[in-house]
Amino acid sequence: MNWSVHPAKDNRIKTILSLVFIMGFLSYVFVFVGFIFGFLGLIIFFVSLHSYYFPTSYEINEDELVIKTIFVTQRRKLKEFKKVYKGKNGLLLSPFKRKTFLNNFRGVFLLLPRDRIPVEDYVEQCITSHNETQKEESSKNV
Repeated sequence: MNWSVHPAKDNRIKTILSLVFIMGFLSYVFVFVGFIFGFLGLIIFFVSLHSYYFPTSYEINEDELVIKTIFVTQRRKLKEFKKVYKGKNGLLLSPFKRKTFLNNFRGVFLLLPRDRIPVEDYVEQCITSHNETQKEESSKNV
């Protein structure tokens, strides 16, 4: 299953307001602090907000999750994930069976499109099927 998410395109008003704020702030920094700090601020904003202003595409199949952004392509095996948490804007794939504070650091957050239900169902089905397969394999080995 493939999908792509581009939050800046979906939320035009938020995008315009955020760009006005960022450009105003950077203009202030350029004028009163200096060119170097203004340019450094521009780079920091660009890198930290790239997932909002540029599209992210996701591909999930039976074995692997592929996340493509403007800077990097990340590949993760589905067998790494044990639990799926639903959030307001997406799904968190956690490598832990229980809720822990490390979920946000070790897990992967998937942004979802507006028609999110088929994607949620497919991801949950893939993760649970991998967990069941791992349980069966571990019980055979014992």
